[in-house]
Amino acid sequence: MQDFAHAAARPCAAGTAFGPVAELADAHDRARRIGRATPLRQPVQLRPHTMEDTFVELAVADAPPIDTWLRTMARQLEPGPDLITTLDAYYRSDMNRRRAAATLNVHPRTLDYRLNRVLRLTGIDPASTRGVRILSTLVARRLAGAWE
Repeated sequence: MQDFAHAAARPCAAGTAFGPVAELADAHDRARRIGRATPLRQPVQLRPHTMEDTFVELAVADAPPIDTWLRTMARQLEPGPDLITTLDAYYRSDMNRRRAAATLNVHPRTLDYRLNRVLRLTGIDPASTRGVRILSTLVARRLAGAWE
């Protein structure tokens, strides 16, 4: 997969699905949908994503009112210092502030400022259970290019 991304000279994502040979077309369709729901990252992840990795994003993609609601919320995060990237780093770091700040190459207080800005703009605390459910799905949909 890394060789393909390198040849394409752009971030990419891939999905995989399993099924009986008689249902190969359905498995192919699921794998394509999983790949489309997966955030595009650089460097490329070493393995394709599965249904277990993207089940929330797949469900949201099939629920236009929810997807529209998330997209509207994503627009609220546009003013400010790259809040989507900040949330992505925070969640990929298992909400470890120091590791997320190091990933972003910012001071931990700068990370705190950005997370507080997310709270002020959306009314959702990124560190709460509710915040993780909503904002991590929003980030994944945005980084997958769902709204472009």
